[in-house]
Amino acid sequence: MLLQMPRATNARRPLGAVAAALAVALLLTGCAAATATRVARDAEVRQDYDLAVVQYTKALRLHPDDTNARLGLDRAKQHASQDHFARGRRLAATDKLDQALVEYEVAAELNPTNPDIDTALNTTRRGLQAKVAVAHEGKTELQNLI
Repeated sequence: MLLQMPRATNARRPLGAVAAALAVALLLTGCAAATATRVARDAEVRQDYDLAVVQYTKALRLHPDDTNARLGLDRAKQHASQDHFARGRRLAATDKLDQALVEYEVAAELNPTNPDIDTALNTTRRGLQAKVAVAHEGKTELQNLI
């Protein structure tokens, strides 16, 4: 009588196969982080700072201790914040306060410590409130409805 050896099942993979799968996963993660960092740097060169912020953030999610990605993210956030702030100022100057408000909010999200952005944001909010409060012939919208 022949004795048969039990075959290895998927539940009992050899340790070498698990280690190989883990090595492949780490390699792919490293490649993804390197790709994100490269795309972020290219975006910075093209002055597409919003894309750079997204890609550096992606790289940092994959490798939180990556100092170069952290510095790149900080730099890209500053540039993106300045771009959105400038766009907001141009829109506010042409009385497009609703669009300016969006740009200021993005700028504030990217750089919450900038007092100039905070001042512009509050001024624009007040300007929009004043616009809504006063409608035709000096009456509020509610008074016009009555």
